Amino acid sequence: MTDAEHVVIAGSGRVGHRVAQHFADREREVTVIDPDPDWDIESDRIEVLQGDATKPSVLESAITERTGVVGALTDKQDTNLVVCMAAKRYATGLRTVARIEERAGDAYEAYVDEVYFPERASVRAAVNALSGSDVRTLEEVTGDLEILDIRVGYDAPAAGEVVSDALPEGSVVVAETDGHVAVQHSTKLIEGRRYIIAADRDVVGEVIRQCRGESAEM
Repeated sequence: MTDAEHVVIAGSGRVGHRVAQHFADREREVTVIDPDPDWDIESDRIEVLQGDATKPSVLESAITERTGVVGALTDKQDTNLVVCMAAKRYATGLRTVARIEERAGDAYEAYVDEVYFPERASVRAAVNALSGSDVRTLEEVTGDLEILDIRVGYDAPAAGEVVSDALPEGSVVVAETDGHVAVQHSTKLIEGRRYIIAADRDVVGEVIRQCRGESAEM
């Protein structure tokens, strides 16, 4: 799962709120489901759907043919498992991530694609769980800088292009993730390889689009 066109999140608490905003910053469409949402929408890419995500009619209305992942991030473990299992009914290949409180939560991976443990991980880890392996945030530093570990897709616009031509101003390719020498502006980006890229928040979406392509699936 990489770069889904549409992300569905159940739960608008602190974790759900910040994860939704993070994906909106990456230029992804997000639908947040909550029975009592208590925060203002900060992006025109975020839709808030008031309702119970465990109800089939509510979940079905949130999931579209463009949905790549459903993240159940409420503070109730049982609710999250129910949402993820129900979501699988509505789309083939849909990826599910559940917030789990128990340390033995790996046992639930028989029912969901991935589990997220808030007591031992940050919101960044939740974003990575929903994003999959091809785009990962390594660090959220002070200010608006984000550091990505990202794989260049085979059909991506940046594949085969030099760094200075492929990526927007406000982003820097630091190195290949396999430990090779630092990347230069004249370095050609190779499809299938992973790179460490530092980017301002307002160009993160463009960086991901260039490296993964418009049609990449989550």
